[in-house]
Amino acid sequence: MKKVLLITYYWPPAGGPGVQRVLKFAKYLPEFGWEPVILTVENGNYPAIDESLCNETPGGIQVYRTHTFEPFKTFKKITGKNTDQPIPTYILNQDAKDNWSARFGKWVRVNIFLPDARVGWIPFARKIGKEIVRAEDISVVFSSSPPHSLQFIGRYISRRTGCRWIADLRDPWTEAFWQRDIKALRPARFINRLLEKTILNAADELITVSDSLANILRNKTSKECQVIVNGFDAEDFKNISKTEGSQFIITYSGSIGKDQPLTAFLAALKKLETAILDQIKVNIYGGVHQQHVAEIAAFNRNDVINIKPYLPHRELITRIVNSNMLLLIIPDTPNNQGILTGKIFEYLATGNFILGIGPEDCDAAKILRDTNAGIMSSYSDDFTQIIRERFKCWVRKEKTIGADRNIEKYSRRYLTGKLAKILEKQTA
Repeated sequence: MKKVLLITYYWPPAGGPGVQRVLKFAKYLPEFGWEPVILTVENGNYPAIDESLCNETPGGIQVYRTHTFEPFKTFKKITGKNTDQPIPTYILNQDAKDNWSARFGKWVRVNIFLPDARVGWIPFARKIGKEIVRAEDISVVFSSSPPHSLQFIGRYISRRTGCRWIADLRDPWTEAFWQRDIKALRPARFINRLLEKTILNAADELITVSDSLANILRNKTSKECQVIVNGFDAEDFKNISKTEGSQFIITYSGSIGKDQPLTAFLAALKKLETAILDQIKVNIYGGVHQQHVAEIAAFNRNDVINIKPYLPHRELITRIVNSNMLLLIIPDTPNNQGILTGKIFEYLATGNFILGIGPEDCDAAKILRDTNAGIMSSYSDDFTQIIRERFKCWVRKEKTIGADRNIEKYSRRYLTGKLAKILEKQTA
């Protein structure tokens, strides 16, 4: 088989959504005639650790890990955090509890470490990456970001070896919604835009995860940008049976940042009759921004809403399968139409009803309509009747209304096939 070098910062034991895309590509690429070789970091600073994902690493795959230099230990000391404490994905959101050192640390992050705080990995990965290509007879280099700094690793290796290079961008770069709270200085913004343009123009092929994000990138370069969305792995759902409990379970999986509003959802719960609310349990699995923690505390129903720690992926899948409604919140930020997180596809695979909160014309809303999986409501809508109706269906033991069409095209195997066609194009 031809070989492809997959460059990724997030690889098991890293947990969270960032690891899933490349891990699943690596799993299914051999079915399409490609042997993946991994270049990743040693002892990275991850928002979560999931040792169980090590068991999902394809057998026999060659994984190269390099040293890195990262400022996170210093950042944690400056911001008063425990050095062993994971840094949440929403770390750059403003927090009313931030002291001067925390604010200064965030300012340094967006103005000094460009394009991101992983730039210290570049020199280590460049050196070994060039050697890997020659030793492994690599045909194509594929780099998946964020962190976007790793795209410069892919660019360097491509230039030094002559390999074709595909840049995969899972998130926006200069339009990153999580950075808008901390205003970068004009020189930093200029440099970041220049770095982004350099990568977009240099890559042989561009891939991203949604149509709207692809349009943003197309406006910055003459290169075509193809779309391969995130997806679900049907094998992750094998041997997980759904059991009905004595409560109506609403689940949100993942972190909730400052820009993901909970206000309307909490207001809807408050309007429910006590007899209904007493039978509802809302579980949030992941970090929650302090602003929302305060809102939930003010709701004053600890028996209803529970904030739970990050769970291993397999266990989290079990929890979303055994739910009656799944909550999806698109960040309320500019250019949010293209935000398409991995959780929506795993939600689809459960067949459970999805209550989305976000722009009604966003890419996630189109997927909900395309699959008949649920409803996308705006941030100011009243969701009370939706929750009440779904609750009554549960009481009557009626069949759950969830994704019932067009979901196969969102499977990881199918999507890896799309990537394989792009790889073949690169080597033709």
